[in-house]
Amino acid sequence: MVELSVIIPAFNEAHVIENNVRQVIAALDKLKITYEIICVNDGSTDTTLASLERLRDSRINLLSYPENQGKGYAVRFGMNKALGKYRLFMDADLATSLDAIGIFYDQMCRGTYDLILGDRQSDSTQQRQHQPLYRRILGRIFTLLSCLCVGRNINDFTCGFKIFSSPASTLIFNQQRINNWAFDTELIYIAVLNKLRIGQIPVAWKHQPHSKVRAMRDIVTSLRDLLRIRINGMTCCYTKK
Repeated sequence: MVELSVIIPAFNEAHVIENNVRQVIAALDKLKITYEIICVNDGSTDTTLASLERLRDSRINLLSYPENQGKGYAVRFGMNKALGKYRLFMDADLATSLDAIGIFYDQMCRGTYDLILGDRQSDSTQQRQHQPLYRRILGRIFTLLSCLCVGRNINDFTCGFKIFSSPASTLIFNQQRINNWAFDTELIYIAVLNKLRIGQIPVAWKHQPHSKVRAMRDIVTSLRDLLRIRINGMTCCYTKK
């Protein structure tokens, strides 16, 4: 049985993806467990797909489709193909320290939580490079609105580092509908609605200057999607399966 599945969505990451996936392999090898890496090429228009094809490792499952669908779609696509007892998704730019893989895996093995969220906002988080001020302000506003949407105090909704048990992954991702930035909030909303046990762990994180997030555009889209999440919840679109 595969102990851990690691899903890495990638859109136009040709400049870093090959080296970064090799770093993930090295980090996973240290854990001495069975694992698979699922790389999802989210319709990249650069040479990301060719870079991933060069890896040629039996532990890597390469998934690809021709047109960009959004990070939420890519994560769901990979999660629904995963075989692991635990399933983690992480950003291709490795903004979160790879040391977190072992920490999150060990915590899941204790059986205390159904899913664990990376937390960049905790006072104990060691942020090696902070986001620009305007990004932090917009992020805090989005977090506040997401807490109101979900009805739960969550420190960090959008950290691209989250791990799920297999049953939690199946339940949540079978119901996920949002493909854009707010998909993280939707995942947590579904988890809360189904009374899943949610943990939050601080992570060492560094801002990546080449992030694909476009703050003003994505915050407007996300506000619209938060409304969609609430409407979906009120119309019983998210039900326990």
